[in-house]
Amino acid sequence: MTLLGPLSLSRETFPALAALCGSLVGAFGSSVSTWITQRRQDRRDLLAKKVFHREQLYSDFISESARVLVDALGNNFKDPNKLITAYALRSRIRLSSSREVLASADAVVKRIINAYSEPNLTPEQIRTRALDGDDPLKEFSEICRAELDSMQSGI
Repeated sequence: MTLLGPLSLSRETFPALAALCGSLVGAFGSSVSTWITQRRQDRRDLLAKKVFHREQLYSDFISESARVLVDALGNNFKDPNKLITAYALRSRIRLSSSREVLASADAVVKRIINAYSEPNLTPEQIRTRALDGDDPLKEFSEICRAELDSMQSGI
């Protein structure tokens, strides 16, 4: 038996200390592993919420822009209140989206405003344009899809 200060160590004490140290290391490793896993899950959940929020925002902008654009093709600019929702959605896009998405949203709004200043189209002319593949929201949709795809690759 050896005397080390107030502790007395014998051959029987070493295995007990080794077992205790092994248990502490195992518990610490398990705790760190759980913490890392939880942190990654929290990040994935946050990213999934961001993706969902942007999908909703882009969908709302597309719906509102399409509605106002069809109105602009067939009518003169009489009521500026018709543009409020599109402007508000574009400003919300500015808060969270990439510069490419914002630039495309700006182009859509400009196209709507320009459509109000052009001669009115008949319903048949609007239909013909649609059938010929004239899609003023296509570029915006494609840019949004690319952004959402890149975000989802991080999930």
